[in-house]
Amino acid sequence: MELSSYVHSPGAHCGSASLRNLADFYGWELNESLCFGFGSGLGFSYYERGPASRVIMGRNGGLEAGFFETLGIEYLERSGQEWKTAWDAVREHIEEGVPVMLFVDLYYLDYFDTNTHFGPHILLCVGIDGDEVLLSDSEFESIQRLPISHLRNAWNSEYGFGPLDNRWLVVQIPSVETDRTTAAETAVEHTVTMMLAPGDGDWDTGGIAAIRRFATDLPNWTELEDTSWCARFAYQNIERRGTGGGAFRRLYAEFLNEVAEDVDLPADVANRLHDIADDWTQLSTTLKDASESDGTEQERLLDDASTQANAIADREEQLFTQLRKR
Repeated sequence: MELSSYVHSPGAHCGSASLRNLADFYGWELNESLCFGFGSGLGFSYYERGPASRVIMGRNGGLEAGFFETLGIEYLERSGQEWKTAWDAVREHIEEGVPVMLFVDLYYLDYFDTNTHFGPHILLCVGIDGDEVLLSDSEFESIQRLPISHLRNAWNSEYGFGPLDNRWLVVQIPSVETDRTTAAETAVEHTVTMMLAPGDGDWDTGGIAAIRRFATDLPNWTELEDTSWCARFAYQNIERRGTGGGAFRRLYAEFLNEVAEDVDLPADVANRLHDIADDWTQLSTTLKDASESDGTEQERLLDDASTQANAIADREEQLFTQLRKR
């Protein structure tokens, strides 16, 4: 039982690539950067918990649902259901020819072969074959197979930036009701608000204020038991782990470039965000070097990273303040 009309393609980020694959499936003609931007995917949060004792994240938790709401696409989302109820719903949608978005912990995905818990990782269920589920995962070139019993563990893992709780989402009526200009305006305004006046929920973005907390705390990482792992994981969450590079800023800069005429953006704003993405990449290199050092050299590198992060916060505050005032 597989969706014969579904075409899998890999992408830069699990959430936006899954949305892009849905866009291809339903004929919405949206590339990945547009999906990321319409979902107001950009953000920044700083956590004192997770796979390391200090964790950063460059996107916000509302990307996927925000995409559908901004574009006026009717969707259904559920979480907190018992396994059987949630799985029966997924199976029913697959039987009806509808791909289902799942939010999982990639630790339990055999094909990743990782010892690190990380969630939510977003992918699409596109088929069921006996005791296996067929998954469209943006990290891979082809459809992946996973035992259903392992999906059960991945789907309800206690690890994640937000609770996984057997969360799933499907499109109910695959029509885009909001025009592109209105959607772009709404999405940009939402991103500006989140970066300058963030929410306070568990998976909300902390915005620029969180970048400043991260910058201030970096020199104190030497007091942690897992200093090197914190630095390594921060490097990965900036430049690897499906960010599109530069802490998701490159993906969002590409979105701003594509909608610049729709929302009358300042001519240089997308280029400025590309430059900020480069700054994030340079910061990630400093953090990677810190993860491979110790003693006074590690202290020096974390001090340097703090200076770099503060400068990034200044540049982002200037950019998003300009966007708010336009």
